[in-house]
Amino acid sequence: MQKWLAAEGFGSVTSGKSSVNAEGRGTASQVVFTVTGLDARLLDRLVAHFDSLGSPKGSWFTDAEGKELRRFGTTEVVVLELDPAVLPAGQSAAQVAATLMGPIEERVSSAGRLQGAGTYPGAVELYFHCRSPRIVETALAELLAHHPLCRNARVYRMSVDA
Repeated sequence: MQKWLAAEGFGSVTSGKSSVNAEGRGTASQVVFTVTGLDARLLDRLVAHFDSLGSPKGSWFTDAEGKELRRFGTTEVVVLELDPAVLPAGQSAAQVAATLMGPIEERVSSAGRLQGAGTYPGAVELYFHCRSPRIVETALAELLAHHPLCRNARVYRMSVDA
């Protein structure tokens, strides 16, 4: 983001932070940047750029005083939550993801992408950033019905604070 803002002559990133809950699950992210000459036309360009990168629905821009200027976002996060008790011992979340993605990769890639994974005390979670979450949910439902690593698993959409 810093490189793009500087290259376009728009400004610079001044800070960023992420929030997590007690288990370490991400709950929010914030990036603060200074923009030179912000007007409606530049705001349109910023929104288009961040949407092209797959910004999550519920994202927004504010001014320096915190007044909301514009909401944007094109993606939703679909989570596949796996039961660690049924996963092979010693396999990382990334290895499990690679095993599970094989049969559904083509269908998922048309609607979203596997963005990351998290390992928590009671679950291993795979995060899919989706422009068409229903397609991804349908593909994941097939895994839940047939794949042994998906016993006791569930699929849900990560909530968006609106």
